[in-house]
Amino acid sequence: MSTRLRRLMPLRLAPGRTQWGHAPGSGSRGNPAGTSAIAGAKAARLSAALGAGLPVLPGWVVPAAESRAAAAAAAATMRRGQFAAARRAVLSRPLDGGLAAELAEAAARLGGGVIVRSSSKLEGDPRWSGAFASVAGVRPNEVANALRSCWASAFAVDPLARLDACGLQLEDLELAALIQPEIRPAAGGVARVTLPVPREGSGAAANSASADRRVDIAVEGVEGHPGALLQGWSEGASALVTLLCPSGTGIGENTSPQQRMMADLRNRDARAVAEGPLVGLVGCDLVLEVARLAEGVHRLLGDDTIEWAVQDGRVWLLQCRHTGRPPTATAAHTIAPPHTTTPHTTTPPHTTTPHTTTPQTAAAPHTTALPGPQPAGREWMPVLGAAIRARGHHLQARPAAAGEAAGRLVACRSLERPPAACRDAILLIDRPVPAFAPLLFTARGVIARSGTASSHLAEVARSLTVPMVTGCRPEAVTDAYPACSGWLAAIDGGTGDVVLSCGDGSGRDRREARHG
Repeated sequence: MSTRLRRLMPLRLAPGRTQWGHAPGSGSRGNPAGTSAIAGAKAARLSAALGAGLPVLPGWVVPAAESRAAAAAAAATMRRGQFAAARRAVLSRPLDGGLAAELAEAAARLGGGVIVRSSSKLEGDPRWSGAFASVAGVRPNEVANALRSCWASAFAVDPLARLDACGLQLEDLELAALIQPEIRPAAGGVARVTLPVPREGSGAAANSASADRRVDIAVEGVEGHPGALLQGWSEGASALVTLLCPSGTGIGENTSPQQRMMADLRNRDARAVAEGPLVGLVGCDLVLEVARLAEGVHRLLGDDTIEWAVQDGRVWLLQCRHTGRPPTATAAHTIAPPHTTTPHTTTPPHTTTPHTTTPQTAAAPHTTALPGPQPAGREWMPVLGAAIRARGHHLQARPAAAGEAAGRLVACRSLERPPAACRDAILLIDRPVPAFAPLLFTARGVIARSGTASSHLAEVARSLTVPMVTGCRPEAVTDAYPACSGWLAAIDGGTGDVVLSCGDGSGRDRREARHG
């Protein structure tokens, strides 16, 4: 006899009902405001997408309230000063038999092999991109343990440091979870609408019967699972897709958004252009299908970024969100103190001992090689940047987060405690892994040797208006890990331009030393 699911919520909405049984008027369809506190931002957005007829895998949601007791136990442990024991307090707390039975039943109904995905109300804020864990390859009798692992990931180093930087409380780390069938993708990645299009019914542009709407969409992907791309371990490949979307399709004003989207797509095949290495990697048809999915999500829900995967020729929407910061937008780097907003995403937890303080204040940059007095304040970054560009060595990288910045170049390595000097500096990292996210709250900019603009870390950088570039190999100019006082950097995250200048007074770099 199957267990009745009373405490879990189906991801799919029943026809004619509002999300999670809310009374009519308590929250509009597609708006996560009424549900993200219950189901987390990820599940709420996917629920809205499923209700709009988009290709979302079925699933069950474990409400955030179920994690409350475990989160309270971890918070109490931390307040006693036992930081390393916080996750253990979550993992050792047993679930009651009723919830455990429902979890096993939900997994069985989904076919047995599932993925348990963290879904936090904080994830609507791109600063939380990649902060929490998901657990894949889970069988029905393992779902309870996987759920506790997701809950425990909230008390790892990375989320705790972001919590501190955002000025939030430990109680804000309650997590919902989303249980979905696990797929084995042939390819996957991220797509971003880089040229905004009018929302359905948003004005005259949406209702014009003659004018076509141009939509530019950046698609990035890898063969296999997209996790390596999102976590900064893979370079992947990219393509730029231009869609010319016909506004006049001959459908009536009472046509549903889903029917309107499909009518548009049927008329669009000859009006789409895709260019870039990703076309050769996965094929033009797949790239165009992903781009159309991203355009449909933006038009129906307002989200500008999607995560996607393809299995057996079918493209699935794994996640959608609104970031509002296209990576190629031109904007000056403005410094704003990190404060709370509403939040967003998933990634494995960091495994070192947690701390909850921001990095220590760094010393002023050493700039004796540049003429005249050298101010350290950020208001003087344009002056410092001009001096670096006038005398430095130019390198080309890939744009990841728009804006310009200049300052000391400080190397940071993953799985090592960051140097105190990384505060208010340009960070040089090997890969854009999410563990570096807390450092971005006080950094001037980021140079990554590898990775792409689709990584979770790049999304955090864009949300904090921290300029970032990827694919930069400075070894031709500097040592592999330059001393914090030895080099200055100026970067443009919108164009990928990087300039390095030796600031130790010697006026010599590795190339000069080799030939000198």
